[in-house]
Amino acid sequence: MEVALILLAVAPAIAIMWFIYHKDRYEREPLRYLILAFLVGVISVFPASYGADWMEMRVSNSVGTWAETLVYAFIVIALSEELMKFLFLRFYMFRKDAFNEPIDGIVYGVMIGMGFACFENIFYVLDGGIRTALIRMFTAVPAHAVFGVVMGYYVGKAKYFPEKSASYTAKAFLVPYFLHGMYDFLLFQDSYPLLGLGAFLGLVISIRYAFKMIKEQQNASPFKPPQAS
Repeated sequence: MEVALILLAVAPAIAIMWFIYHKDRYEREPLRYLILAFLVGVISVFPASYGADWMEMRVSNSVGTWAETLVYAFIVIALSEELMKFLFLRFYMFRKDAFNEPIDGIVYGVMIGMGFACFENIFYVLDGGIRTALIRMFTAVPAHAVFGVVMGYYVGKAKYFPEKSASYTAKAFLVPYFLHGMYDFLLFQDSYPLLGLGAFLGLVISIRYAFKMIKEQQNASPFKPPQAS
């Protein structure tokens, strides 16, 4: 039973990584770097968890219900998780020689996100069972993929538009951080259950924009063959 649950836990991440790998059409990344990015995502779980625990001890029970939920979603969870993924993407994978076209930011961002989500998902699924696996297959794991696409989109732009590097680098962290925090806040608050639907609506909208970002970076590839006249 545990083996089946683990397979269910890792299946959505594998499917998403396979999908994003094939979206890198013109100059695919070396397999060793894709594996490295995934492992970096797994490793990022540990400092993120430590940071979340450290911050939770300092903010819990110090504010009211709505404010506490907001602080927990944005400061304890989203900040610790997105910051770790951002640091590994921007200051480690960014420097690899294979990072040689804008879409590579998205590829590595998603691989890091899936490493994080896959490792995290195993524990949630083993604890919650098949129902948890099926719910997270269509929610939490795709959400981490979207955050990876958005982060990687701006990191790619930061590399290839150096005159706007500071602005794009800031967006590479702040935009997925906001999306993650808002997604969690809408799910965690229990005062207005219907607001929870906003998290899923926001995820659907974010997925649509993520596809547009992927398409834009595909078209920006210097390795794209010229169109026949």
